Amino acid sequence: MMTIQEIEAACANSQPIPPGDSVYARMEFPFTRRLYPLGFPVEFSSNCEAVLDAAAEGWGEFDQMFSITPIRIQVGVLEGQSSDCPPAPSYRVQQHMFSFVADQENFGTIDLCDSFVAIWLTKAAVANRSYLRHFFLECAMVCPIATRYATGVHSACVSRDGVGVLLCGDSGAGKSTLAYACAKAGWTYVTDDGSYLVHGSDELLAVGNCHQVRFRPPSSEFFPEIAGREITRRAQVGKPSIELSPTTMPGIRVAQAATIKHMVLLNRREGKNCGLQPYSKDVLRQFLRQGRFSPLTLMPPHYATIERLLELDAMELKYRDLDWAIARLEELVDRTAGA
Repeated sequence: MMTIQEIEAACANSQPIPPGDSVYARMEFPFTRRLYPLGFPVEFSSNCEAVLDAAAEGWGEFDQMFSITPIRIQVGVLEGQSSDCPPAPSYRVQQHMFSFVADQENFGTIDLCDSFVAIWLTKAAVANRSYLRHFFLECAMVCPIATRYATGVHSACVSRDGVGVLLCGDSGAGKSTLAYACAKAGWTYVTDDGSYLVHGSDELLAVGNCHQVRFRPPSSEFFPEIAGREITRRAQVGKPSIELSPTTMPGIRVAQAATIKHMVLLNRREGKNCGLQPYSKDVLRQFLRQGRFSPLTLMPPHYATIERLLELDAMELKYRDLDWAIARLEELVDRTAGA
């Protein structure tokens, strides 16, 4: 902002007076790109082309599946006071405003009702690409989708002969491991951890990130092909993981979506008494409902989708051996196909 004295001098000398913009309200975002994460259109704009490159790296392989007004994401990048990677952000929600804040220079706001996202980052944050993608870009893309257009379920998803199966469970239940093992056995891989049930679909349609699978490092015990691969660490927080693209692995089929016919809760056991048996829908209902943060006006489609999912037979798979577990899932799917 110019002082009165500076404005007086500029007027006396007939000099132009630039409009003050200390909060970057009129900042320009000359780089733009449209992507289709999970099949939904998203319009990206930024003053830094590296941001768009990072977004395309994670989501550029998706094809459009749904016609909606594009989600808009604007990312402003400034110099910043530090060259260090910022910490992991904290998340807060009030009504239709979602905030994620790492520090005073790296933060974002999502208008959940308007599907508009504004993010401000430093060059140091952008330089740490896995940090940028995981904590900011993925959040910016997925939250509007999971609020207005789909219901997220903490599950992997695979399909066989057109029959989709959600593999649910807590962290560490083996969702990624079993999903990838199914894919190696000839199933179609959809996602390893986050499935999104699309609102308004005639079928119970789940979409997911079929272009990524994440393993805990001990998974190399089951899959020798991931041994020695780079371990991803995001800002030194969270659990380390090995990330790879299933499309680069020989013989793996992937799909962006699957029609869900079964929901299976995974229970990886060390002892005996393994098997596939019915599971309490009341418990699953509470498991599926927790963590919803959509505005109250947008909650009815989520609850309706959960109830529609619970119309399926809910099963629990207690297992130790991957091949044995895959055989039980194949028997379940074959009964559906033969019905």
